[in-house]
Amino acid sequence: MPRVDRRTLLLAAGAVLASGCTAQPTPPAPVKPTLAPSVTATGTRRPTGPQDPKATADARKILAWMSTLPQRDVKRVVSGQQLSADARIDYDKLFRGMARRYGRTPALIGASFDGYWKKETVPVLIDHWRAGGLVTMELHRPNPFLPKVDPESYRGDLFAPKDDLTALLADAKPSQARSRWRADLELLGDIVQELDEAGVTLILRPFHEANGIWFWWGQDHKTGSSESVRLYRDLHAYLTETRDLHNILWAYSPARPWDAPRMKYYPGDDVIDIMGPTSYLNTVSFAVEGHTEDISDMLAPERPMALLEVGSGEPFDGSWKATEIIDKIRTRYPQMTMFNVWHGWVDAKMALIEISETDTLMNDPWVMSLENLDWRG
Repeated sequence: MPRVDRRTLLLAAGAVLASGCTAQPTPPAPVKPTLAPSVTATGTRRPTGPQDPKATADARKILAWMSTLPQRDVKRVVSGQQLSADARIDYDKLFRGMARRYGRTPALIGASFDGYWKKETVPVLIDHWRAGGLVTMELHRPNPFLPKVDPESYRGDLFAPKDDLTALLADAKPSQARSRWRADLELLGDIVQELDEAGVTLILRPFHEANGIWFWWGQDHKTGSSESVRLYRDLHAYLTETRDLHNILWAYSPARPWDAPRMKYYPGDDVIDIMGPTSYLNTVSFAVEGHTEDISDMLAPERPMALLEVGSGEPFDGSWKATEIIDKIRTRYPQMTMFNVWHGWVDAKMALIEISETDTLMNDPWVMSLENLDWRG
């Protein structure tokens, strides 16, 4: 059976919810989007640096640099591309291939710590960092509550009851699920440590899209709840305290509010450095269709904003215009400092090199590539 990409499930979830398969009130009539936030920034939550007091010098430098980007006239948005598990093959196609075709290489490299993880990914990330780039990672680990490890089990039945995430915490009672999850954390710690030893700063966004119902760590459809905040903070404590790793910038990455408000599972100002929402379908947006386009909830913590996962919707034939990304950042979301385009899969074209108008995007004066990324001065 062919592997089904998680994007297919996410898009299906949005379609199911939009179609009214569950009892929902009649949606409001479409309103003209408002671009001004409804919450006035006060400066009281603006951090002076990473929330980890032991953060490395480069982590501090990157975050400070990101904070200045929205004030620039040019070179203010970092371009990025996600890899699949075949990191070396993808790097040649999606990064070197971009340089060969357009003379521009994505500056940010994204990797997924998933059930298909390969050790060869780490050297690829290190090499990109040493070439002057930036590195981000998210988690798609298999569901630890299942009796058998299945790499595709990060997703599941949208409406099935979710397991109790507190059973995975450091102080939880022994169980097979807890042992499996703690082993995953140990492996993640080894990866981050290897990156640390190579001098790499990692933008890490665990438990992304927790306000959706499609992942095992996400919101329970029936109860409307999740303990993902506790799981996030437990992972944060494991890496920063137990493993003493401080080469991390921590991101919170909500989905559109199809199932729950974007900030419902925000782990807290004391652990989050970057606001990194996701956007799929053919229009870059963070709202449910027909609702007011107001991102004041995500702006309120006053963290640097980054579009850490973005991609098209159907038909996945390469016709989606890459310029949609920078056009929407310029006109609606000027706070955004990065974008990271998801990779394609079998019979689906989504990567930068596979879609249209990529040359125009990468040569836009607002966009930074590896060739002109300047965070190091």
